[in-house]
Amino acid sequence: MSVAEAARLLGVATDASIPDIQHAFAREARLSHPDLLVEASEQERHAAGIRFAELREARDELLSAKPVVPVQFVTAGPQFHRVPGRGMGRSVLVLLLLAGLIVVSVTAQDGFRTDLVQNIRGVYLEPVDVP
Repeated sequence: MSVAEAARLLGVATDASIPDIQHAFAREARLSHPDLLVEASEQERHAAGIRFAELREARDELLSAKPVVPVQFVTAGPQFHRVPGRGMGRSVLVLLLLAGLIVVSVTAQDGFRTDLVQNIRGVYLEPVDVP
């Protein structure tokens, strides 16, 4: 298939842009794709399949005539480097120290609260030495 025949089949100019070619193909494909013709007979679906294959061939022919623009990949942002001595170790240590401080604080408060309640009730239990 020549470029002129492919352009005529898709309804675009021979020097059409890539987006124009793709839009024309999509428009024609919606009309003739065999999967979209649910209520059509088997012969109509077969003819639509042949037409769709011709449209694909026409699109490929027109796109192959276009020059390929090389893609340049750009880095996604600044590159970070690891600094020795910095990391999660110190953060974990600080979290463990804070957790220990909370445990000590809650334990002291519970002990104080228990002593206070027992003094209010007048019942104070002496600690018993366990052998």
